[in-house]
Amino acid sequence: MVGDREGNRVRGLSRDDFRILVDGEEVAVQYFSEVRSREVVAGDAGETPPAVAEGGAVATNYVLFVDDDHTQEAFRRQVLYGFRDSLDGLPTQDRIAVVVQSRNRLELLGPFTRDREETRAALEELDRGGRFGGVAQIDDLSFIGATGAGGSSSLATGASLELVPGATGEPDALRECRDIRADRPFDPADRQIDAALDRLSAAGFDTVADRLSAAGMSLIEMTPRCLVDDAMASILERDLTLSVNAVTSAMRALEQPEGRSVLLLLAGRWPTGEIRVGRSGAELGTELDLLDGLIDTANLLGYTVYPMDQQGGLPSVRWWGNLRYIARETGGVAFMAGSNLDALERVSRDTSSYYWLGFVPEYRRDDRVHDIEVDVLRPGLRVRARRGYVDLSRSAQADIEVQRTLLFPPQKEPAAAVLKAWVGAPRKLGRRMMAVPIDLEVPLGMFAALPYGAEYVQRLEVRFATIDDAGWRAEQAAIPLDVRSDSAPDPGAVFDYYTEVTLRREPHVVVVTVHDPVSRQTVSARVEVAP
Repeated sequence: MVGDREGNRVRGLSRDDFRILVDGEEVAVQYFSEVRSREVVAGDAGETPPAVAEGGAVATNYVLFVDDDHTQEAFRRQVLYGFRDSLDGLPTQDRIAVVVQSRNRLELLGPFTRDREETRAALEELDRGGRFGGVAQIDDLSFIGATGAGGSSSLATGASLELVPGATGEPDALRECRDIRADRPFDPADRQIDAALDRLSAAGFDTVADRLSAAGMSLIEMTPRCLVDDAMASILERDLTLSVNAVTSAMRALEQPEGRSVLLLLAGRWPTGEIRVGRSGAELGTELDLLDGLIDTANLLGYTVYPMDQQGGLPSVRWWGNLRYIARETGGVAFMAGSNLDALERVSRDTSSYYWLGFVPEYRRDDRVHDIEVDVLRPGLRVRARRGYVDLSRSAQADIEVQRTLLFPPQKEPAAAVLKAWVGAPRKLGRRMMAVPIDLEVPLGMFAALPYGAEYVQRLEVRFATIDDAGWRAEQAAIPLDVRSDSAPDPGAVFDYYTEVTLRREPHVVVVTVHDPVSRQTVSARVEVAP
């Protein structure tokens, strides 16, 4: 979008009015078109965007993502009503999908559709409450301990402290947790500590050992203040990671129709502040470290993100700043404090007129993030555009296929399974883990076989991804599978593959895929595992 100092749209610019910088180096503007009121105005060489529908109109595909775990039903209702009331104003070629995260699980409440009644039905199910009743989150986590005037929390008082042998000088805030220990072990039976740990349990940690381990803590080596700070940082990290992963997974898993992709993110109130990035043993970071992953995924897949807060509740200046950050880095706009009530109408207007610029990058398929800067050469004009892209590897593309199958399985099962999988009886490994045997029948006839000397070689990749009842997901790196034969495999040829997958002793859904990097063919199977 290009505007003047007053924010008015500027029309009639040409290719020569723009400059594109990639990682600080100028590249040629190889594709150019102007879209006015959803109609394409031909560029200098007659190029048009690849998302043109019948009659020359550019279709827009909207994803409404609602984080049920961080929104309150009463507060978000007016936002959803405004979305519903704006549906009839959309062009007929536009599609809408509705995705919900609830209790750490993703659900495709309404797939991409042009049927506005189908979308209204999905919104009504959200508004009905019940399983999508919203969850009130505790924002400041001050329940863990009493907050003093200095702003730090404590679980207990009166513990004398001494420096670890060899430590010198006054410890700073970050070193203090490493250089200071209590002169007596903490007693988990201590009433103050026990009360705090009970609240940690309510946040999702099962036992005292699990809670402390998940927070990366050792009671013997930590002061009461450090115990609280680490617990708070770990809970914030866990909470925000689940929400960010849900959004990025939804973008990766959805099959994108032809057209411009837009994400309306109704996040509610996500955690802000210091978090322990990377969990145990990592330094404290901020929520921006996780939000950058969401931004990279949106730019990779071509989504313009329009974040919204929920209508009610106390304002959070820092969270509003984060919403603007997500919008700015993906080319969108944040809607807050009343402007969210007609967000869909505003987004529809915002995406109806714009300039479409393109260039062909020098692909290296190395998963590197590259910065993009778009400049308008005429003075007094301002541009809003996405800030980067990811040079996605073929392996990463295959990982996206795994997530798609894991999170949003096909609504119609194929008549015959292409990749067949069988699960054997799990074998117990200690108190918490199990080994699950999995047999695969790989359809070799589907994949390219390349002649190599006197043999034919197929170099495939096997991937496993899992999700448990709590919504935690895990993926395993690609396992190479080289198959050699004296002749090219027949169309019906299969290969028996056996392995064991180590999981926690909980119910899981396991998705396994076999990918051919040469032909880019992928087959998948989805099985359920019970301990």
